[in-house]
Amino acid sequence: MTTTAPQLPDWQLALQREARIRSGLVLYGNTRDVFFYPESRDYLTLSELVSRRLGRAPSSRFTLTAVWDQADGLRFSTPAQARRWEDIRQRRLGSGPGAGTPYDVGEEPEAPGRGSGTQGERVPLRELIPTFRQILADGSECPLLVVDWSHLLVTQPAHPAADEREWMLTLGKALVGEAIQPLDSDRLKRGTGLLVLIAASLGALPPSLYQGEPRVRLLDIPSPTRSERRAFFLRHADELRCARPRPAPGAPAVTSREAVADPLADLTEQLTTADLRQVLSLSRTTPDELPPDRLFNLYRIGDQRSPWEELSADKLREVEAELRKRVVGQDGAVRHMATLLIRAWLGLAGLQHSARRSKPKGTLFFVGPTGVGKTELAKACAAFLFGDESACIRFDMSEYNHEHSDQRLVGAPPGYVGFEEGGQLTNAVTRRPFSVLLFDEVEKAHGRVLDKFLQVLEDGRLTDGRGETAWFSETVIIFTSNLGAADAPGPEAASQTREAHFRQAVEEHFVRGLKRPELLNRLGDNIVVFHPIADEAIRRGILQRKLEPLREHLRERWGVELRLEAGVEDWLVRTARTDHGGRGLLNALERELVNPLARFLFDRHHQLRKGRTVTASSDGPTLAFDLE
Repeated sequence: MTTTAPQLPDWQLALQREARIRSGLVLYGNTRDVFFYPESRDYLTLSELVSRRLGRAPSSRFTLTAVWDQADGLRFSTPAQARRWEDIRQRRLGSGPGAGTPYDVGEEPEAPGRGSGTQGERVPLRELIPTFRQILADGSECPLLVVDWSHLLVTQPAHPAADEREWMLTLGKALVGEAIQPLDSDRLKRGTGLLVLIAASLGALPPSLYQGEPRVRLLDIPSPTRSERRAFFLRHADELRCARPRPAPGAPAVTSREAVADPLADLTEQLTTADLRQVLSLSRTTPDELPPDRLFNLYRIGDQRSPWEELSADKLREVEAELRKRVVGQDGAVRHMATLLIRAWLGLAGLQHSARRSKPKGTLFFVGPTGVGKTELAKACAAFLFGDESACIRFDMSEYNHEHSDQRLVGAPPGYVGFEEGGQLTNAVTRRPFSVLLFDEVEKAHGRVLDKFLQVLEDGRLTDGRGETAWFSETVIIFTSNLGAADAPGPEAASQTREAHFRQAVEEHFVRGLKRPELLNRLGDNIVVFHPIADEAIRRGILQRKLEPLREHLRERWGVELRLEAGVEDWLVRTARTDHGGRGLLNALERELVNPLARFLFDRHHQLRKGRTVTASSDGPTLAFDLE
């Protein structure tokens, strides 16, 4: 029976291909992760993986393989290779090798499949690179040198220090090779030595090392693919404590391992193998076996319980009635919000885009005149979902009207002042992952700031300047705008006419004004138009609700009751500006009632006591007050 060799990831195939023809490779990206090595079924660091893939394979052309970093020094695959390296180094210095040389490690055999073979020796890089050049010039060996953590070798990549420029020059000459380079079949077959630099960030390396240098190839090390993540959870199914999710009706039969591995592979997109190992360890610390989504929530945001799961069908049946208690006259907007919450509770949010459920629970764009309930509906949603109106986190987008204001949202880039503090948006979501995010007056934000929302709406995640990831998959995102309100049709116009006007205003702003149709495309059909409030009965209902806090304060602070005579409420409603919506009512309430009432009570504050009543009447052009 023959076994098929496992298919290597694309980047490892590219690594093997480029190692045959290049003098140097720069590996960057996901370099601090661990990688599965199927030959020994171990998880290796990248430097060890490169050493084995390129230097220890049966078909390898490299006769010397060494790994170096500042902490562990120079390490070889075998003691014999260490002695050969030292022999060449001593010849370069003009003396024979002594018995006590740094690399004379005796005849200790290497433990199969473990480690780098020898204990490291602390050799400065300025001495290591000249020895590497000498080995290349000697011609008797074909060396592979892996320099790990190379992003820590240079303090300022754009302006390296004098000693850093010295070893960079030596390294560059090693990549170029000798002055006379024969080109024949033997030389092509044998190839040259290879220097591999491993860096966590390409920006931490001086560009002069690789720019305009055809002998050097850059390779971006990606995060594990879905198939690799699925293979990881299948490989460790016996160690994973995870409850099998309930199968969907009509779904094909799968094994218990597959039933758990498939959803975890979807949920962990863009995570590293180190993350997957920690998810595996976390599963063994929970008292009960958790289903995949709750296990991942526990790892990602530190809480397995979700307020979304604590909602009940009975409570959701009353969602529209609950929202209408705070937002009146906007039945269409309330219905749209209720549909969003029901869809999210059923787990259907974003499924038409991806099975990962990483997108926010819902995204809405509220547009309409001022004072019609846009912000109030967002707060009502937060109170209904999370039992606390403060779960509605508001961002005034007029504060983000400059090009570089995006740094306030996600934090300054690494190396800049304040980058370690993170961003206002990412910090808020990290502290309160279950929330309603309200971006008020979004049309006032700079277009570059809005670009940040592309990733949020598509992937449900955002990485701040510290490299920390904030997850938005448990949030509701609401944008509000007054676009089109200045020239909107009056209250007498048909609702369809007003909706078409506001939708056209939003489209013109994003497509023609900001030239960002992709953001409008992310919003889809979730643009909700709020209508002006002209009906006097509705306006009177709003006024009555706004009067309650005033009555409650007078009762608690002074023990007096506030009574409005017949006609006062109607008089206040007629006084308020209709085009200002609910805020017009608040302004009229402050101007016509609260301000004169304050002066009246101040003049008689020594007479205020429990059991007395303040009566307001509207006999003249202004309200009159009487203390009974």
